[in-house]
Amino acid sequence: MILYHTEPDSPVIEISVEGKITDHDLREAIERMRGDLELNGKTRVLERIEHFTGIEPKALWTDITLGVSVARKVTRAAVVADAVWIRASMHLARFFTKAEVKAFHVNELEQARVWINT
Repeated sequence: MILYHTEPDSPVIEISVEGKITDHDLREAIERMRGDLELNGKTRVLERIEHFTGIEPKALWTDITLGVSVARKVTRAAVVADAVWIRASMHLARFFTKAEVKAFHVNELEQARVWINT
């Protein structure tokens, strides 16, 4: 499941991922992000990932074919995750985006919000 949240006139998008990512949910999130990027220009993303159980193969392909082009337009990204392997893999983001990326543990959510807004 993907929950997508923005505040009016804010360049920050908060995305919550829990459980398994479906192709439908991912496509909806990518389309909303495209719209926010067109509206706000420079966009920052805070992604909270908890209890992640996987991604549908079709969604993985969608992420590669549609998501990477959107990710390249993000200027800063905070990833807040409960799984060590997700936080550790954030160094791979440099292959998909020029954004400054920083990983946080779930108990550091408020620090991530402060960082994404500075």
